[in-house]
Amino acid sequence: MKKVLTALLATGLVLSATPAQAAGVTISGSGSTAVKNLLDVCIPDYQSATGNTVNYAGGGSGAGRAALQAGTVDFAFSDVPYGATEKKPADFLYIPAAQFPVAVFANLKGFKGKLNLSTKTVTGIFGGKITKWNDKAIAADNKGVTLPKTAITVWYRSDKSGTTGIFTNWLTKQDPTTWSKPADQTFTVAYPGAVVPAGTFQGAQGSDLVASGVASINGSIGYAETSYATERKLVVANIQNNSKEFVAPNAKATALFNNGFKAGARGTITVDPLTKVKGGYTLAGFAYGLAYGSDLAKNKDKQAAVAEFMTYVLGTCAKNHAVEKGYSPITGNLLGLAKSAIAEIK
Repeated sequence: MKKVLTALLATGLVLSATPAQAAGVTISGSGSTAVKNLLDVCIPDYQSATGNTVNYAGGGSGAGRAALQAGTVDFAFSDVPYGATEKKPADFLYIPAAQFPVAVFANLKGFKGKLNLSTKTVTGIFGGKITKWNDKAIAADNKGVTLPKTAITVWYRSDKSGTTGIFTNWLTKQDPTTWSKPADQTFTVAYPGAVVPAGTFQGAQGSDLVASGVASINGSIGYAETSYATERKLVVANIQNNSKEFVAPNAKATALFNNGFKAGARGTITVDPLTKVKGGYTLAGFAYGLAYGSDLAKNKDKQAAVAEFMTYVLGTCAKNHAVEKGYSPITGNLLGLAKSAIAEIK
């Protein structure tokens, strides 16, 4: 405990409102797979520093929100807030814990160089309009680059996913003519056709399996947090932003774009995908930590451990590992918002 508190003091993230608890507390959570690659580094470090145990099952943002509502976990992570019609816990908090780009990545055997994709090209590919890699739209984005004639296989999240929610929101904002249905956390619901084309579209549960699917078939394309693609040495596309620049999905470009956030209720964040930001990567989102607020029915030691773990993720772990894993640390006014939310976990 002394070791982790020293580290938290160094980052300015220790919270006087967080009560200390004895080592040996076990807390469990589930939710976002987009943030799981960061948590897979944070959790062992936190456990080593405190003696507490953290179990995180992933399972997708929808599963995490449902588990928090059902009271079967101590915390959750979600890339989008609860929907208007979703059941919610009586007293809970959103904690902006990490920001990240949603990468679009491909398996192109023998391809050399950088892959640029305009917004209309991305909306066309995932809308089923562009079906070959040598399509004239892709060629126009990559002048002077030889592209294969390979057929495109589109991989999407088959489960209810915050990452899909971010992605379909971006698709509908960028190309409302093609993507005319409302954005949705289920890809098949937002998809502009009656049904996704069998064979050329493949669903997989979780970001990890989407990336594995892309890696398994030449010509495949998919979307997920960047590290899932880089782990498999897939081709990560530069996506055109609203200033007509092709920008890579990296930590700096994501933080630059998300700096224009608008704060909402309970710690929620809104960023308009159509905002013009020079050098910004527009296909970006946040992973929220979800926690119970002041609830007399909750175990106080567990609540204190959740607050301490969220603080550790925001401070020590983000400082040491976020950028290398393809995330951006929470900073500035957004960090103040997150700290205020954590202080309400009691």
